[in-house]
Amino acid sequence: MTIRTIALALFEKSECAWLTPLACEMARIFDAHLNGIHPLRPIPVYFDSDGNITYMQALRDIRSDETREIEKTFEDAARRTDIRGEFRSQPDTIHAEEAFLLSAIRGADVIVTAPVAKSGDATTNSVKRTLIRSAGRPVLLLPEKAAMSAAPDRILVGWSDTREATRAAHDVLTLAAPGASIDLLSMDDEDGFLDSREDFAVALDRLGYRATLVDRRAPARERGETLLEVAQERDAQIVATGAFGHSQVYDFVIGAVTNYLLENVRLPVLLSK
Repeated sequence: MTIRTIALALFEKSECAWLTPLACEMARIFDAHLNGIHPLRPIPVYFDSDGNITYMQALRDIRSDETREIEKTFEDAARRTDIRGEFRSQPDTIHAEEAFLLSAIRGADVIVTAPVAKSGDATTNSVKRTLIRSAGRPVLLLPEKAAMSAAPDRILVGWSDTREATRAAHDVLTLAAPGASIDLLSMDDEDGFLDSREDFAVALDRLGYRATLVDRRAPARERGETLLEVAQERDAQIVATGAFGHSQVYDFVIGAVTNYLLENVRLPVLLSK
């Protein structure tokens, strides 16, 4: 099975300028329909002297202007790449942007968005994390200048014996080129008797892929960095791994692989929850 519907989450104008052409090219490669989804941060409301609810009109006008610019960027890029596309923006800014975004992406085979910007808006970065946690669909992080010029035939899977990693390993197959080389990377500290990785490698072989088992040892704090280092060593075109396998408290205190990848990705990374 391959992808036929891509949802592109567009948050800010500056991000949209480089991300939209990358997503359009991806849609062209896979002959997929591209839905551009633009959520809006709620505009603060207050009561006027008569007790009526009103808005900060100047802020509302700014948001409306930005939405029109993002829509134009999307439509221009879709026309240049000759793909089927549709732009959807949040009809109002009273309701939470998470609710609109999550509802709009449910039907997609894969969701595309930009990585978290270290110096970016904190609210936007938080919504991106919510998207990964709650979408129920795989999320592909596309960093700037990391275009997909073809279906990837060199793939690195960050493997662990977990639900999230298993989903990622299967989800990335919808993007893989026929006969792709797939490396299954384990960074576990212990050599347990449970080794589902070998079973999955055999399953990949039956599907016509070339699977290789790769092992590295890395403490929890360094696994995100190690994953990207191995991707470079193996000349991977895309990385797939499970997302947010621990509690939000763990992610905040310890610094999990997902958070590292969100801020440091250098090639396309597929995250599944």
